[in-house]
Amino acid sequence: MILADIGQLPPQPWLALLAVFFGAIVGSYIGVVVLRWPLGEKTSQGRSKCDHCGRQIAWFDLVPLFSFLLLKGRCRSCNAKIDWVQAAAEWSCAVLCGLAFFLFPFAEAVAFSILCLLLIPLALLDARHFWLPDRLTMALAIGGFLLGSFTSDDTSLLSRILAAFMVFAGLELLRRLFRAWRGIEGMGAGDPKLFAALALWFAPLELPFLLLASSLLGIALALVLAFQKRAVRQIPFGTLLGIAAIVLPIVKAI
Repeated sequence: MILADIGQLPPQPWLALLAVFFGAIVGSYIGVVVLRWPLGEKTSQGRSKCDHCGRQIAWFDLVPLFSFLLLKGRCRSCNAKIDWVQAAAEWSCAVLCGLAFFLFPFAEAVAFSILCLLLIPLALLDARHFWLPDRLTMALAIGGFLLGSFTSDDTSLLSRILAAFMVFAGLELLRRLFRAWRGIEGMGAGDPKLFAALALWFAPLELPFLLLASSLLGIALALVLAFQKRAVRQIPFGTLLGIAAIVLPIVKAI
């Protein structure tokens, strides 16, 4: 009974503020993961250092959110630009976690925050490297299996599992048919897995909206790149799908 009451606790400003700080700290580590993991470097050991001059970064230059602003996005030692991924991870995690506890009841806010913290590294890795690691996608799927009822309007677990199977089969078939027809990859192998993992977080009727929104974002991105006369070789569909999955619950809450 007490747990149920806590779960339905309405949005509280002080919880939102705490969530901002928590999200910023987690986002700082996510930034390290996105920058180091693709290079085969350890993400949980070793002092942070500048990617350009190699000098270790002092603790007061590692304060999430604020250090990047105070340093104006540059290394204190060599004045080289700090990678934008670090700031993007910190700010997106902080803002979204705070927004979750400002918009949703406690249990739903916790679930939405976890969804965002799992999606942000996937979205950044796909935007940067066109890579959706299976381990992160599996973590997202497990999160949806355990917490999806809070973000899917209490849709039954069985319905969400069936929807996940169907969307994976549909996108994977489409990916293979396109490859057989054109002889090139039109969609990354990780995209169907990501969509299936997201299906465990959303009601089945919301999935077409996710697919439509991410497709429209892809078209818009392609048009922007074409307008800038930049070659469009590949679109990070996983990133766009992640953005749509984060925006949809916020739009519903507003």
